[in-house]
Amino acid sequence: MKEYKFIIWDRTYTVLNERELSLIFDVLWGEDEMSSVVHWNIIMQLDEDLIDIIKTYKWLLECLKKLNEKNAFLLVFKVADNLSNIIENSLNFWELLARLPEEENKLRIIKHIRKKWLEQIILNSSDLSNILEWIYDKTERELLNMLWEEFLRKILIKPSDIYNVLPFLNDENKDYLTNIIWLKSIIKNIDTFQDLLFILKWCTLKSSRQLLDKYKKEDILKLFNNDKEFHSFLKKLSDRKEKMFLEYFWK
Repeated sequence: MKEYKFIIWDRTYTVLNERELSLIFDVLWGEDEMSSVVHWNIIMQLDEDLIDIIKTYKWLLECLKKLNEKNAFLLVFKVADNLSNIIENSLNFWELLARLPEEENKLRIIKHIRKKWLEQIILNSSDLSNILEWIYDKTERELLNMLWEEFLRKILIKPSDIYNVLPFLNDENKDYLTNIIWLKSIIKNIDTFQDLLFILKWCTLKSSRQLLDKYKKEDILKLFNNDKEFHSFLKKLSDRKEKMFLEYFWK
């Protein structure tokens, strides 16, 4: 088995595998600056060999738990070319992003990974929401652009899909995504008042108005079986959206 060497305080040490690397980070862990410097030196010395050492998500995560934010990002970036083999699903990526508080670092990772790999771990709207939960603003937009319109339309079909994703986007990106998947396509899949609620609850006021403008009032009424459902629907909207809905409905 190959040995990977690094030097600390003029002494040479070896590591055989990812489990040993995690143990080394743990033994040398501390809250002082010296611990951070030692961790940084180990990562920099192992450098490209880290791709060969870290082979599974389990031990990547164990290593990250022993590192501060700066060194955690450095380690992830060193193995970024192999993330497609390490990370098996969106929940893995969710946890990885959660351990990188700096948004710029998340953006660098998102830019570095490949669209094809993202499509392998994003199988539905829940997978997409897992990733969006820990990224913000321009990183959100970068991810949406990487995935392309055709792919997003394929996984965001039902109103509940949109409901899963929109809460994790800022208003600008909510409108951006809504435009990508087309309001007409959304309307085709609204069959109940619950479906309409899924959409209006998290769409921006702007997109909500645009959606309602494509509806005939009698078609909206058909979504409700009785007054009780209508009033229940209104109660679940924000005050601004309730006002917008009533103004549209009675104009």
